[in-house]
Amino acid sequence: MSKKVFVMLSGGVDSSSSLAILQEKYEVVAVYLKCWSQDQIQKLNLTQDLYDCSWEDDLMDAKTVAKKLKTPFEVWDLQEEYLQKVVDYMLKSYQLGLTPNPDIMCNSQIKFGVFAKKAFLNGADLVASGHYARSLEVLDLKENKDFDKDFGGLNFKYSKILARGKDKEKDQSYFLCRVKPEIFEKTLFPAGDFESKQALRDFAKQKNLITADKKDSQGLCFVGKTSLREMLKQKIGQKEGKIINESNDEILGSHPGSHLYTIGQRNNLGLSGGPWFVSKIDIQKNLVFIKHGDYKNEISSQKITANNLNLFINLSLNQKIQAKAQVRYRQEAVDCEFYLTSEDELTVEFVKPVWAISKGQSVVLYRKELVLGSGVID
Repeated sequence: MSKKVFVMLSGGVDSSSSLAILQEKYEVVAVYLKCWSQDQIQKLNLTQDLYDCSWEDDLMDAKTVAKKLKTPFEVWDLQEEYLQKVVDYMLKSYQLGLTPNPDIMCNSQIKFGVFAKKAFLNGADLVASGHYARSLEVLDLKENKDFDKDFGGLNFKYSKILARGKDKEKDQSYFLCRVKPEIFEKTLFPAGDFESKQALRDFAKQKNLITADKKDSQGLCFVGKTSLREMLKQKIGQKEGKIINESNDEILGSHPGSHLYTIGQRNNLGLSGGPWFVSKIDIQKNLVFIKHGDYKNEISSQKITANNLNLFINLSLNQKIQAKAQVRYRQEAVDCEFYLTSEDELTVEFVKPVWAISKGQSVVLYRKELVLGSGVID
């Protein structure tokens, strides 16, 4: 008997193609996750003009794809869970002056948290999504002649490990960094095996899927193009404060609230004579400090600490591991050395300084294509 796979079908080309691939080998059930609607806008007491989500169109596309592939289709309403585990987390983080990543939290708490748990309770053997990532067998890796050179000395926690997708431009492993490692034992990522997005679209066209030429979704996970800045203004409020040139303490302007800014930010400063960027935020005093572009290197860091760890390898205290690190999605991974300083804190030392690191962001640690773990920068 073939295994049963519950597939997250978002209405996009990535998950549609993944479903088409998996149905050739498994018994599949397609599930659309409804996490955001005008109901949530009302519950948050936000104005209706903030609503900019295409979930109704996405749902229709998902239904059409499931029907085309003759796949059982279900809609799961996870709006309450999304509100509690992602939106509340995001708002509280900004109130504390942190820079959270709601997409990372959405993956760990909703897609591979609430959804995965419910899927297994409903008889799933495996779960799958359209993410550009891979879940690789450690035993298969060990058969490679270069394994000892590339991964020798690493003690993997589980038989499978998260890895980058083959298409490095579309790789989404960074966004999966907080998913618990054990879930990858039962997770499939068909899209991660495509060498390019175009190759995936070509496959979708061969299958006559209506999503083959559909544009990639933009904006926050599920929320779409809703303005985060406007959401923060309405939920946390606005309080005028000073914009200060950190180089000489000169007051250059005002802002509507320090919680609306993040380190390295260049826009929404309203200043001439730039380029200017945010160099420091004082959330208690409601101050935003800036520096001129000429002083860009002054907010670079060569050493950080992180907590709320999610490690895919076993580590001893102060055991130093050579790796590469990313502190934001579109950043090039930087050579580093990391080590545990306590059970739930690690230190990362970069070979070269990294610009504009913000508290609340996630640092993701890689060896070659494998994800070794992550932590929240503190």
